[in-house]
Amino acid sequence: MEEQKRHSGFETMRILSMVMIVLMHGIGHGGLGSAAPQGTAAFWIYWLLFILARVSTNCFVMLSGYYLSERKGSVHAGRLFRIGAQVWFYSMLTFCVAVKAGAVPLSAVALLRALLPLTSNGYWFASAYFLMYLSVPVLNAVVQSLDRRQYKTLLLVALLLQSVWDTLFYWATDATFVNNGYSFIWFYTLYFMAAYFRKYRVTVSSGLCLVAYLAASAAGLFNRMLALRVENALHLNGFVNTVNGYQALATVIASAAIFLLFQNIRIRSDYWRRWVFRLAPLSFGVYLLHDSDFTRVLLWRLVDLPRFGGALLPSLAYLTGAVLLIAVAGYAVDAVYQRFYRLLHLPALEEKVDVFATRILQSVVGSKET
Repeated sequence: MEEQKRHSGFETMRILSMVMIVLMHGIGHGGLGSAAPQGTAAFWIYWLLFILARVSTNCFVMLSGYYLSERKGSVHAGRLFRIGAQVWFYSMLTFCVAVKAGAVPLSAVALLRALLPLTSNGYWFASAYFLMYLSVPVLNAVVQSLDRRQYKTLLLVALLLQSVWDTLFYWATDATFVNNGYSFIWFYTLYFMAAYFRKYRVTVSSGLCLVAYLAASAAGLFNRMLALRVENALHLNGFVNTVNGYQALATVIASAAIFLLFQNIRIRSDYWRRWVFRLAPLSFGVYLLHDSDFTRVLLWRLVDLPRFGGALLPSLAYLTGAVLLIAVAGYAVDAVYQRFYRLLHLPALEEKVDVFATRILQSVVGSKET
């Protein structure tokens, strides 16, 4: 993407979303959310922070819908190659670290998972995102073919089935394959939402967006409080995770609100805009470095977020420092990776992959037409 085509507000949101993802993982994977007893002030403050950050993954996907929905043509195979190469690099890097640290035994199965990360679901988000990206030409054909009324109907039906139905009847078979938002099927809905915002130039005042984000997040916290009681009383395992999933209606409203809020933001300072445009493309690497299946347990055991027990202020201060340090380390490592990627002249290979894939596609389509 050329710099002039990038939106400084959205690129800022990309960076903030990745920091939020690290924060969520610290509270969830890092054990801080379970360090304080249920019902205490510390417990609910940790989970309020978690819910405020819950919009991050949805927003990250929605950015793709906003940027890619007006593209013409077939799959950009070069971009798929870039995504695959980046995921493979971090998979092998974290695998080697985990084996060296004794966290993962060296075996043929573990090595195969490291070598084929997109198929082994070692990074659930990367696998789902790759499948969504592969579907972009079809998604865009849908976006471009619908009028506004049809488009609203599509979004309404998708949200009713995936957000409302799956939450109300969470115990039933996951008929819509949404899996609490951990699915490329859910990414399709997010893509369509963001594409709708762009296609029809949807704008909402910043004040209203902020109020909606805070109100929906408060509703998400209330839902969690209620769901915990219901889950404990009726032994409905997994109910809380569904109520606070990425597909939950409160999360969707909060995600849309924060997305539209950052749409209104423009960074006027050339200095800060340059920094934002430099850092934002490195954000995916932060996720790949810190949330690998191979090193996740090792990382959070080393960080040890619950070390202060139920002491709220020291825990919050330590959480803030740990999240920022992990994010900074991720950006630094990915900056090195991107330089390494260019030194190997892989961007030129991307173009060749694009040309080759286009020829193959034209050959297949042409042969079927004849």
